[in-house]
Amino acid sequence: MTKTKLKVVETLEEVDRTASLRTFLKQEDERVSKIMFKLESCYVGSRRDDDIAVQLKRLIKNSLKRRFPPRPEGDGNRKAGVGFAVVGKSGSGKTTALETILATHPAFPGYAVPKSGCVFISVLVPSPCTLAQLGNAVLEELGYDTEAPLRENEAWKRVRALLKKKRIMFLHFDDIHNVLHQASAREIKKVQDTLRNLMISRIWPVQLVLSGIEDSLGVFKKDRQLRRRLKYVVFDDLVPADDADWIRKAVKDFVTAAGLKYVERPGAMLIERLFHAAAYQFGLLFEILLEAIETAVSAKRMKFGIEDLEKSYADRTAQPDDLNVFSSPAWQTIDPSVIFENEDDEGEEQATKSRKKSEVRRFE
Repeated sequence: MTKTKLKVVETLEEVDRTASLRTFLKQEDERVSKIMFKLESCYVGSRRDDDIAVQLKRLIKNSLKRRFPPRPEGDGNRKAGVGFAVVGKSGSGKTTALETILATHPAFPGYAVPKSGCVFISVLVPSPCTLAQLGNAVLEELGYDTEAPLRENEAWKRVRALLKKKRIMFLHFDDIHNVLHQASAREIKKVQDTLRNLMISRIWPVQLVLSGIEDSLGVFKKDRQLRRRLKYVVFDDLVPADDADWIRKAVKDFVTAAGLKYVERPGAMLIERLFHAAAYQFGLLFEILLEAIETAVSAKRMKFGIEDLEKSYADRTAQPDDLNVFSSPAWQTIDPSVIFENEDDEGEEQATKSRKKSEVRRFE
């Protein structure tokens, strides 16, 4: 299921703003686009989804508890919040997993749809980010419009007020590591205090969800109260010995859905190379796979094999054959993480100009 954002625009007449784009696309382009839209609308679930679902249920239960059980329910009688952190390496699929679950969760109708009244909001942490910028990012997500960014104290004061006014009970910070990078010990302590105070507020406590790279773990665990209130869902690396069979089946399913025949030459080690090319990260593996399938579909091929992965990987990385995981005989000695770290750096520069949330996918 693809996540959509709705925006009401007042206009005197309906204008098809995509007409010129559709005209530009040739019939062949439309064929490829339809196939890829179908594949990109799919989501491969895993046991990690179950772990996230368990933690969400824990937060939902806690959000309904009273601070003083004998007293009647009310804003002043809500138990302090708890939270959980989803941590893993870049490309592990943290954001896609969280947003897929949230977009289809029966407790959060209208998630990610502006003005839906959903009690759960997600904030994409800009990069780089200070605590003041984080506060302003939350205000923007809450619909607060200001011509100039507010100072740190004023920003967070308004955040707390708006969370209560809009009845937001669950707050998710995606890419939380962006506010921790290059921060001094003093700044990190302020971030810890801010996150903790959002949960233990006597006026309007919230349940907190954090997602970020593994480096975030140490920051959370160094604060005693955060350590007590947060639980963790860790997105571990894929392990070929344990995961190869079901990943191979998922790959075949995607290839078949694209109308292609899956071909794996003996000794080609297609799946093993795919693991390695993705640095053993779940989300990145399927990202590389879909790019290769698009390469095959665009070339009007009837079969899908390692040649398509080799071509799309070369286009993606601009590396010579001896550094292409799908063509080099010494592929196991290649360190793909260096290549994708460079991609991440370029992406972060672009992200400071325009940040977009990951597409929500569901396996149908």
